[in-house]
Amino acid sequence: MKYLHAFCIAAAMYSRLPVPNVRWDEESKAMVLFFFPLLGVIEGGLLYGIARFLLFGRVSAPLAAFVMTAAPLLFTGGIHFDGFLDTVDALGSWKGKAEKLAILKDVHAGSAAVLQGGLLLLSVFASWETVFSGGATVRILPQVLCGFLLSRALSALSIFVLPNARGAGTVYDFTAEKQRQRGRGISLLYLLLGSVWLMLTGTRLTGFVILAAVLAAALYSACRARFSFGGMTGDLAGFLLTNCEAAAVFAAACISCLNSL
Repeated sequence: MKYLHAFCIAAAMYSRLPVPNVRWDEESKAMVLFFFPLLGVIEGGLLYGIARFLLFGRVSAPLAAFVMTAAPLLFTGGIHFDGFLDTVDALGSWKGKAEKLAILKDVHAGSAAVLQGGLLLLSVFASWETVFSGGATVRILPQVLCGFLLSRALSALSIFVLPNARGAGTVYDFTAEKQRQRGRGISLLYLLLGSVWLMLTGTRLTGFVILAAVLAAALYSACRARFSFGGMTGDLAGFLLTNCEAAAVFAAACISCLNSL
């Protein structure tokens, strides 16, 4: 039952899946991030079904790209994208760590959030449009959608590896010290399974390019979090996750362009 409670808490926090309300006891909270990457599997499966429906209906590439750009935001309620916006606002302030952490909690959106958030959505839209315009969409889809699992595995791993920048908050509550080693192991297992899936569901070249892009985005995001904020927070984990998902779609678009040459 405690595992079911932990999954329900994860689904309620990080998605819009219809799950029952459960009691947030300490034991369940400590396992929430263990189930977090599973939401990426569910999201990827739903998006795969949507994408195949769009292809079956011969929906135009721009409209299909819009649906695939909007669907993840609707699935998550925008919680991770909100973390991305808060983070770029804080980074754009060029202030000290304490001031940046304070900006992360500010509910107002600054110019950096509007500009970089808009550019990110446009890049994801353009990448999906390129994928749907290519001739290998069906073959690439399972691999690019694997990015939703990999991004969450890397996001959870960063939380268990890096120190908590605040020493408080929801993420701090989810990462009890006695669970950190176990959390790192489980996150690495998800990452390994996602990487194997990536290589087995399409060409190895495509899998390697997508994996390299996702890992590079995660490394960049983790370094920005560590050196600019002193560690991870929930917003910074969302920043990392959003960058990884965008990198996966962009990498798939690059492969589509190469295949069309």
